[in-house]
Formats: sequence, C-alpha cells, structure tokens
Amino acid sequence: MHTEAARQFYLGVAGVRMWYAREPLPGAAPSPEYDFSEDNDETVAPELGVTASAVPAQTDPEQAARSRDKIAHLQSLMSAVEAPSSSARPPKSPKPVPQQTAVEGKAGSPEEAPVPVEEPARVSVHGPEAVPRLFIQAWEGDRFLLLAEMSEDASLSLQQTLATNILRSLGEFSSKRLDAIHWPLFNNLKVSLNRVEHLLEAISGSYGKGGDRQVIVLGNGADWIEDALGKAPAVQFSGSLAKLASEPQLKRELWQMIKPLAAL
Repeated sequence: MHTEAARQFYLGVAGVRMWYAREPLPGAAPSPEYDFSEDNDETVAPELGVTASAVPAQTDPEQAARSRDKIAHLQSLMSAVEAPSSSARPPKSPKPVPQQTAVEGKAGSPEEAPVPVEEPARVSVHGPEAVPRLFIQAWEGDRFLLLAEMSEDASLSLQQTLATNILRSLGEFSSKRLDAIHWPLFNNLKVSLNRVEHLLEAISGSYGKGGDRQVIVLGNGADWIEDALGKAPAVQFSGSLAKLASEPQLKRELWQMIKPLAAL
C-alpha cells in the first residue's frame, strides 16, 4: 500500500477496523502519529524513547483538512460495506407443489388420481452355479472302499495312518491308497471344467463304481460321492480324519457305526 489511508480502506473492506487513540493511554507504549495524506508515501517512525506528545503536530491547515476529508471518505466507504442492504435479500424459493393429474369421474368432474408407487426392483437370488470345494482321498480293500475328507492344516501322514487303521479294524490288512482329488480343478472358478458334472466324472474315474465293496465316507462330500459312484454309502460319518485324530469321542462314535460291518 502506498498510503496509510489506502491500507485502512482495504482493511475495512476485509472486515478489519483500525482505530488510533486520540490521547496517550496510561501504561501504553509510545506510538507515532501517522499522516493520512497522499503527499507523504512513507511514514518516518520516531526514535526509540520519544513519546507521542513529543512529536510535533501538523502545522499546515490545508494538509490537515485533506487528511480529515480522506478519513471521512474512508469511514463512509467502510460503513457502506458493513451495512447490510435490505433490498439485497435473496427471494424465498417457492415450495415444490406435487403434481397432480386430473381424471374424469362418473359425473364428469375432475378427480385427483393417486400417484402410483414404484415397487422396488426384484433382485434375483439365484447366482451362478456354486463350485464345490473338496479335498478327498480313498483307500481300497477287498471288501471296503474308504473315502475321507482330508485337511491341509493337519499332518497328512497322520491322517493316512488313521485311515489305514480304520480299515484294519474291519479286517482289511492289505488296503491300497488311491490318488487324492483336489477341487476345483482350476483356481479360476469361471473355467467350465470346474462344474459339478466334471467333479463327478473325476470321482468315478479315480475310484471306480465301488463294485461289491461297502463304501464308507468320512467328512463332507457324501452327496457328491453317492452321485458319482451310483450307490449310497454304507456308513456316512460327518467327522473328518483330522477331527478324529484330535477328538477321541468321535473315534468311539465311528466305531459304533462300523462295528456291525466288521461282523459281516
């Protein structure tokens, strides 16, 4: 800013009011008297230790009059900016009126038709065909075919040993371990080879139709195994080999179920 008057004008427009005490305030630090005229662009600060009363006042009457007119003009501009204009109030927006349609009644008089309520769109709950997830392995003996759900969180050798001991309790001392089946075949579930019919073909191709053997199923997947082998299991137990290895109570329950088969 070139002058103090212009600086005060811009501060007033910004909402900052400046004021100066006409007389020295008690206990206040000394301050210079500013010249608001346009002639003096720079204000020379007094030396340190000089009080405001020691600074000589303006002696030119014309310069003092110009300063008073300038201050009055600035004050009027600042008052005009601060005073809100009553005519500048924004008009109130009219409330929206619901649109109504008129229909002809029986007597020919218009009647208000009810506004139809849109029903929410129905979302189909039938998603794509679910891809089964199985990890099973089979052991084949002379009279029994054991298919068990395997767990990757437990020791595989421990689970395989337990399956062999179950068949030995039924009199199968020379059982043969068959290949394991991991499903889905591909990690990409959108691949068509992951369908249920392909799983049934894999179970049937790996373990055969069972023949005259009694089928024992441990864990999940009994429905898929029954469809693939074409025969219902003789024993269907919900506990997997991993659960049997950690819970002795399940071993006793399984023994009660397969005990009748041992006598055959």
